[in-house]
Amino acid sequence: MTLRTPTTIFIALLALSVPRTQAQESAFSANHQAMAMLPGEVSNMAIVDGDLYCYASQVLLRAQRSGEMLVGFWADTLFARQELEPDYVVQHPVSGDLYFTQPDKKGRSFLYQYIRQEGRKPKVRKLKMNGMQVHHPTFTTDGRIMIFASDDRRRSHGGFDLWYSMFEKGRWTKPVNLGSRINSAADETSPSIYRDCLIFSSNGRSEDNGRFSIYSTRLVSDKVSGDTVGMFQIGRCRVQRLPYPINADDADDTEFTFDSLGGSGYWVSNRTDSDSQLYSFSGSLDGVLLWGRVLNKFEATLPGVSVTALQSGQPVCTATTDNDGVYQLYLQAGQFYELSFHRDGFFTSTEVVNTTKEDDEFLIAENQLDAVLDQLPSDQELYYDDLFGPNADIELSSYGRMQLQPLVQYLLDNPETHITLTLSCDLTNDAAFNQLLTLHRLQTLETYLLTQLPPSVTTVFNNGCTSGCDNASRHSRLVAIIQKNSN
Repeated sequence: MTLRTPTTIFIALLALSVPRTQAQESAFSANHQAMAMLPGEVSNMAIVDGDLYCYASQVLLRAQRSGEMLVGFWADTLFARQELEPDYVVQHPVSGDLYFTQPDKKGRSFLYQYIRQEGRKPKVRKLKMNGMQVHHPTFTTDGRIMIFASDDRRRSHGGFDLWYSMFEKGRWTKPVNLGSRINSAADETSPSIYRDCLIFSSNGRSEDNGRFSIYSTRLVSDKVSGDTVGMFQIGRCRVQRLPYPINADDADDTEFTFDSLGGSGYWVSNRTDSDSQLYSFSGSLDGVLLWGRVLNKFEATLPGVSVTALQSGQPVCTATTDNDGVYQLYLQAGQFYELSFHRDGFFTSTEVVNTTKEDDEFLIAENQLDAVLDQLPSDQELYYDDLFGPNADIELSSYGRMQLQPLVQYLLDNPETHITLTLSCDLTNDAAFNQLLTLHRLQTLETYLLTQLPPSVTTVFNNGCTSGCDNASRHSRLVAIIQKNSN
């Protein structure tokens, strides 16, 4: 099945963190490693016995894997020994039989079953499938449903459509079109199964702009009506265009395939240039696309903000806001993350998010989280009240540490900085006591800050009660003034 015409295919293992408008990384990324150049168009990808099969330059190729790495491509010899010339092969998840497609002399593609027999020559039989051409068949995890692409013009919605057949009483039933919710007036191709979802490529939807994008739909889904729980029929669930980084704007993304045992998947995209590359991911595809807009306090959008998702204090993925102040992070579902928003000249903001999916209809949920960053008021006074609690304690309270954390983070992010801190503690009408208490608290504050800040941050600590604090206002205030070092 030839639907795209890139010239040379560079086979590479790349993370999901392919640049869009700004650098982004995904929680599902794997390390990248370039593979050998592979001439021709890559199509018909599937994983069989842990190896990645694909069709290129009119040859069925097999790529052996070592963990998450592809270690090279070789022309397949299994079928050549039987004088067969398939352009696609897939394994039935229950029987272990191989199913392959092979074009006849007129270029029509038909389906065959390759039955391996212990100590005997394999048995090959052609499956009629009601006389239809079959491209890129795939199976549900229980092996009961086969889904394939076909360009049967008599019963299609246009171009290549997706069809399904059920395995009943030892044979495959008459194929049924998956319907207009999935099939468009253009082409739907390269189906594959991910858990209970059908993944496929289409170039006939409004989001595609004539290019191929990768979509997901649940094969079946619970339908609740009052106290009754029914099931949607196959092909009746809503379809979702998978977000970046699976799909990129102005690129063709096709041939998604996934290894349920190895926890890794692959797809083909030409997003980087006119040629196509093989991209990979590892981990669970079922996740949450977290996105939002970052603004300043005047509600103006902020481009260039670094957004980092952390777990246990360790960064797991990053994104950078675009010219509209928008960021995207592709996160695992059912996890807690701490999000950090940072841009030079602004105080870092942090938020804790829970990526629990409330609706499982879509494979990838979308959640929105906006953020507002306060800009550094250079040479202006910043006020921090009651950092030590209401009594005459000399240790910072937990509230005080929390209040100071954005200031500390700013100084860490901007190490070439000068800061002047003036503390005044007016707890009693005894000026000498207030002055001494302020001195001890300044020593605590100095120890706290200097153990966290780099040496390049210059600090000056002033006792604001040297000229007298005797009003017994029960008030304690720290005034901070930040300046960039002139040198």
